[in-house]
Amino acid sequence: MKKLAVTLFVILLAVMVGTPVMSAQDNMGGAMASQGAMGSASDATAKLQKMSKALQLTPAQQDQIKPILMEEAPKIQALKADTSLTPAQKMMQMKQIREATNAKLNPILSPDQQQKLQQMQAQQKDQMMQPKKELQ
Repeated sequence: MKKLAVTLFVILLAVMVGTPVMSAQDNMGGAMASQGAMGSASDATAKLQKMSKALQLTPAQQDQIKPILMEEAPKIQALKADTSLTPAQKMMQMKQIREATNAKLNPILSPDQQQKLQQMQAQQKDQMMQPKKELQ
Protein backbone atom coordinates (compact mmCIF):
# COMPACT_ATOMS: atom_id res chain seq x y z
CA MET A 1 0.00 0.00 0.00
CA LYS A 2 2.79 2.43 0.93
CA LYS A 3 4.67 1.60 -2.28
CA LEU A 4 1.54 2.40 -4.30
CA ALA A 5 1.15 5.75 -2.54
CA VAL A 6 4.80 6.61 -3.18
CA THR A 7 4.48 5.60 -6.83
CA LEU A 8 1.37 7.75 -7.26
CA PHE A 9 3.15 10.68 -5.61
CA VAL A 10 6.12 10.32 -7.98
CA ILE A 11 3.80 10.14 -11.00
CA LEU A 12 1.92 13.23 -9.85
CA LEU A 13 5.21 15.02 -9.28
CA ALA A 14 6.33 14.03 -12.78
CA VAL A 15 3.14 15.45 -14.25
CA MET A 16 3.64 18.71 -12.40
CA VAL A 17 7.11 19.23 -13.87
CA GLY A 18 6.58 17.43 -17.15
CA THR A 19 6.88 20.39 -19.48
CA PRO A 20 9.56 20.22 -22.15
CA VAL A 21 11.69 22.81 -20.40
CA MET A 22 10.99 23.64 -16.77
CA SER A 23 10.56 27.27 -15.89
CA ALA A 24 11.46 28.90 -12.63
CA GLN A 25 7.79 29.73 -12.08
CA ASP A 26 6.85 26.03 -12.22
CA ASN A 27 8.97 25.49 -9.12
CA MET A 28 6.71 27.88 -7.22
CA GLY A 29 3.77 25.48 -7.45
CA GLY A 30 0.38 26.84 -6.42
CA ALA A 31 1.49 30.46 -6.38
CA MET A 32 1.56 30.45 -10.17
CA ALA A 33 -1.77 28.66 -10.51
CA SER A 34 -3.48 31.51 -8.69
CA GLN A 35 -2.13 34.05 -11.18
CA GLY A 36 -4.19 32.61 -14.05
CA ALA A 37 -3.44 33.98 -17.51
CA MET A 38 -0.74 36.27 -16.18
CA GLY A 39 1.04 33.22 -14.76
CA SER A 40 0.71 31.47 -18.11
CA ALA A 41 2.31 34.41 -19.90
CA SER A 42 5.20 34.56 -17.45
CA ASP A 43 5.61 30.75 -17.66
CA ALA A 44 5.83 31.00 -21.44
CA THR A 45 8.26 33.92 -21.27
CA ALA A 46 10.54 32.13 -18.81
CA LYS A 47 10.41 28.98 -20.90
CA LEU A 48 11.28 30.97 -24.03
CA GLN A 49 14.25 32.56 -22.25
CA LYS A 50 15.51 29.18 -21.14
CA MET A 51 15.07 27.70 -24.59
CA SER A 52 16.71 30.73 -26.20
CA LYS A 53 19.80 30.28 -24.08
CA ALA A 54 20.01 26.49 -24.35
CA LEU A 55 19.24 26.28 -28.09
CA GLN A 56 20.83 29.62 -29.07
CA LEU A 57 17.65 30.78 -30.77
CA THR A 58 17.79 33.67 -33.20
CA PRO A 59 15.51 36.67 -32.60
CA ALA A 60 13.37 35.50 -35.54
CA GLN A 61 13.02 32.03 -34.00
CA GLN A 62 12.09 33.58 -30.66
CA ASP A 63 9.36 35.61 -32.35
CA GLN A 64 7.96 32.46 -33.97
CA ILE A 65 8.21 30.29 -30.85
CA LYS A 66 6.72 32.70 -28.31
CA PRO A 67 3.08 32.34 -29.53
CA ILE A 68 3.46 28.54 -29.50
CA LEU A 69 4.58 28.61 -25.88
CA MET A 70 1.87 31.16 -25.01
CA GLU A 71 -0.68 28.69 -26.40
CA GLU A 72 0.85 25.75 -24.52
CA ALA A 73 1.13 27.39 -21.06
CA PRO A 74 -2.58 27.64 -20.18
CA LYS A 75 -3.12 24.04 -21.32
CA ILE A 76 -0.43 22.83 -18.94
CA GLN A 77 -1.73 25.03 -16.14
CA ALA A 78 -5.29 23.71 -16.63
CA LEU A 79 -4.05 20.14 -16.70
CA LYS A 80 -2.13 20.60 -13.44
CA ALA A 81 -5.21 22.11 -11.80
CA ASP A 82 -7.60 19.37 -13.01
CA THR A 83 -8.32 17.20 -9.99
CA SER A 84 -10.72 14.92 -11.88
CA LEU A 85 -7.91 13.15 -13.74
CA THR A 86 -5.75 10.34 -12.42
CA PRO A 87 -1.97 10.82 -12.43
CA ALA A 88 -1.71 8.41 -15.36
CA GLN A 89 -4.30 10.41 -17.32
CA LYS A 90 -2.44 13.62 -16.56
CA MET A 91 0.83 12.08 -17.74
CA MET A 92 -0.82 10.96 -20.98
CA GLN A 93 -2.34 14.39 -21.63
CA MET A 94 0.94 16.11 -20.75
CA LYS A 95 2.68 13.91 -23.30
CA GLN A 96 0.09 14.88 -25.93
CA ILE A 97 0.57 18.59 -25.18
CA ARG A 98 4.35 18.21 -25.41
CA GLU A 99 4.12 16.30 -28.70
CA ALA A 100 1.78 18.90 -30.21
CA THR A 101 4.14 21.69 -29.14
CA ASN A 102 7.16 19.85 -30.52
CA ALA A 103 5.36 19.35 -33.84
CA LYS A 104 4.98 23.14 -34.07
CA LEU A 105 8.52 23.87 -32.86
CA ASN A 106 10.42 21.44 -35.08
CA PRO A 107 9.87 23.30 -38.38
CA ILE A 108 11.27 26.45 -36.73
CA LEU A 109 14.34 24.76 -35.25
CA SER A 110 17.47 23.62 -37.05
CA PRO A 111 18.29 19.90 -36.92
CA ASP A 112 20.93 20.62 -34.24
CA GLN A 113 18.43 22.59 -32.16
CA GLN A 114 15.84 19.82 -32.52
CA GLN A 115 18.40 17.31 -31.27
CA LYS A 116 19.33 19.54 -28.31
CA LEU A 117 15.65 19.96 -27.43
CA GLN A 118 15.16 16.19 -27.50
CA GLN A 119 18.19 15.75 -25.25
CA MET A 120 16.87 18.37 -22.82
CA GLN A 121 13.50 16.62 -22.69
CA ALA A 122 15.15 13.23 -22.16
CA GLN A 123 17.21 14.68 -19.29
CA GLN A 124 14.06 16.10 -17.70
CA LYS A 125 12.35 12.75 -18.00
CA ASP A 126 15.35 11.05 -16.36
CA GLN A 127 15.33 13.61 -13.55
CA MET A 128 11.62 13.05 -12.95
CA MET A 129 12.13 9.31 -12.80
CA GLN A 130 15.18 9.57 -10.49
CA PRO A 131 13.14 9.78 -7.24
CA LYS A 132 11.20 6.70 -8.33
CA LYS A 133 14.42 4.73 -8.79
CA GLU A 134 15.69 5.80 -5.37
CA LEU A 135 12.47 4.63 -3.68
CA GLN A 136 12.71 1.10 -5.04
